[in-house]
Amino acid sequence: MKLFFSFFVFLVIAIIPAHSQYYYKDVITNKQISAEMQAYKQNKVRTVNIKSFEEDGRESEGFYCQKKISKDFRKVDLLNKSMQTAPSIFTSWFNEEGKVTSSTDSSSILSTTTHYTYDKEERLASVVSTSRSDDDDFRNEMKEEHIYIYNNKNLPEKMIRVRNNKDSVTILFALDERNNIGIEKDSKNGSKYYYYYDDKNRLTDVVLSNDFKAGLVPAYVFEYNYTGLVTQMTVSEEGLGNYFIWKYNYENGLRTREKCFTKERRLMGSIEYEYK
Repeated sequence: MKLFFSFFVFLVIAIIPAHSQYYYKDVITNKQISAEMQAYKQNKVRTVNIKSFEEDGRESEGFYCQKKISKDFRKVDLLNKSMQTAPSIFTSWFNEEGKVTSSTDSSSILSTTTHYTYDKEERLASVVSTSRSDDDDFRNEMKEEHIYIYNNKNLPEKMIRVRNNKDSVTILFALDERNNIGIEKDSKNGSKYYYYYDDKNRLTDVVLSNDFKAGLVPAYVFEYNYTGLVTQMTVSEEGLGNYFIWKYNYENGLRTREKCFTKERRLMGSIEYEYK
């Protein structure tokens, strides 16, 4: 189950600005994190115990994952370890409005710190992420900054991505007929992500298009329940032609279980959440 463990850690723990789908991973995911914290606050959650199960239903050996939420709901610590991954601590801090302001992700060889700033309209203004890796042979550091610029409709018009204070690229955004972000375009390589929504303006698909692939390649596909919570997410492995399907269950607005399936619909494993 090494693949299941690594993929779970990627989806649940890592919140690191990626090289594509910036609007989804910076703006939409940011809102999802705030909504999750609000659900913790409403349900007076202080601890979340997370258990992993193999495809045959057995509890995963050596797996430990727990969230600790501060009394003022301004800080969350997530501790994680397994037989396949080194122990790590992921910590997030929030402001009075419940918006995430910073996070740190650290293990024995890699640490990442991310800072989020907001403008006076409470829109995401910037995301600055610094990653440092250490091993016996070398030390490496990389900084990435995302600066968001908005139009008169309070929607992102473009984002300036700066790496190591010198490599700058402009990411352009275009609106659809309902004033949702419809297209995200990298002005350097020309690649585009198309965003699609349902009749309630909920994101349903994020699709890649570039000059090196024929047709459109889905990156994310979402399904929702009647309360607007995501019940299924399909995630593609970029460039590998493979994808995974995650199915979610909830109670009182809190996720209680998720199952991961291969594209052949084979169960890879499941996660259960216990709230205290």
